[in-house]
Amino acid sequence: MTEEDEEFQRLEREAKMRALEDDDIQDYVRPWVGLTDEEYQEVLVEHDGGGLILFYHLIEARLREKNST
Repeated sequence: MTEEDEEFQRLEREAKMRALEDDDIQDYVRPWVGLTDEEYQEVLVEHDGGGLILFYHLIEARLREKNST
């Protein structure tokens, strides 16, 4: 085996080890949490309807709040 082959195998082993170390990253990602029908209704009641565009902004704000905690 040449030095070049040995170096290639070493690099390949290191890459595999790094891949195994990074394998659990997805475990720390929280799933997106949507609003229930009751929560949608609550937003509407809290803000008295307020028009469709305002409604969408309010829903989006509530979702951001729910997913940041």
